[in-house]
Amino acid sequence: GGDVGGGGDWGGDLDLGDLGGLPEEPVHVEERGVNLTLGDSCQAKWLRKRRLPCDLVAAGDFEEALSLLKRRLGLMNAEPLMATMKEAYWATCSSLPSLPQMSSIHQPLLSEGSAKSRDLAPKILFTPQVILDRAREALRMVTSGKFNDALNAFRSVLQAIPISVANDANEERQLTEMIDTCREYVTFCRLQVASKKLTPDKVARIIELNCYLTCCKLQPYHQFLALKSAMGACFKAENFVTAASFAKRMIQGNFGPPEKTKDDVAKARQVLQICEQKGTDKHVINYDPKVAVEDIKICSSSLEAIAPQETPVSCPYTGATYLPSNKGKLCEVCQLAEVGANTLGIQLRPI
Repeated sequence: GGDVGGGGDWGGDLDLGDLGGLPEEPVHVEERGVNLTLGDSCQAKWLRKRRLPCDLVAAGDFEEALSLLKRRLGLMNAEPLMATMKEAYWATCSSLPSLPQMSSIHQPLLSEGSAKSRDLAPKILFTPQVILDRAREALRMVTSGKFNDALNAFRSVLQAIPISVANDANEERQLTEMIDTCREYVTFCRLQVASKKLTPDKVARIIELNCYLTCCKLQPYHQFLALKSAMGACFKAENFVTAASFAKRMIQGNFGPPEKTKDDVAKARQVLQICEQKGTDKHVINYDPKVAVEDIKICSSSLEAIAPQETPVSCPYTGATYLPSNKGKLCEVCQLAEVGANTLGIQLRPI
């Protein structure tokens, strides 16, 4: 009785037919006294060990790197990557002058091993530390209110991560979290820039964009400033019900050292009192303060809230959400990937 050892409901029968089409791996036969890797370039050696996009870029094989990124991220627009890839490639190159009237000696810079060893790795420009430092600089721009500069800085971080490499699980986690952080801040900066471009008569859209700022997952102090900005915009526009919701979040939330926020919290209490007395909203906007913030999804193309009955599509790289009509278009967050593409997903270290 029973299907003993047959795999049961796990689908034990792996009859996959003819798996032709995969190139056979070359078998390296070693004989005593013969070294078959003699004459291999450093690039060939490190690509045998690891073939991540960063390794292909370091070897100067941009075409193969872009092909790999298409499969992994749904790469649709390579243009923003070209300058980044050249920068990464030149960071691995060194040139030594040789004898008169002879060309220079070109030698790749290595992070592990030497040109004579089999086990070597190229110098990688966009290490996790470089990525984190660039993101910190972008965060400082946000604190200073330089939203256009911060937008470009966060985008450039997103465009560098695909040609970075993690040395361990912790670095991989840091880089993955950085993709999420950059996505939220790119959206936040785009909302800020869009709001500031509007003429003062577009009151409803200005307060709507300010409301959406509070839906972005930001660092605590930036979150507090977004709530303060939205509360102020709604209060001035006489959307008192909506302003009250932001005042409450400012009073009840934990946004770091209280001495930094106490004056604004005191002001929020006053605003809340007035708003509760008025209890009306003058302008109709596409934002419901009664809906939980985490349930509000913003379309990264139209910069409008996606209705609950809509099924959003997303960027396979950043996870940015879009209305279904944007499937097949270029992601406006990373400006690299195709929205809704079915991909393998980013790989930041060898499996």
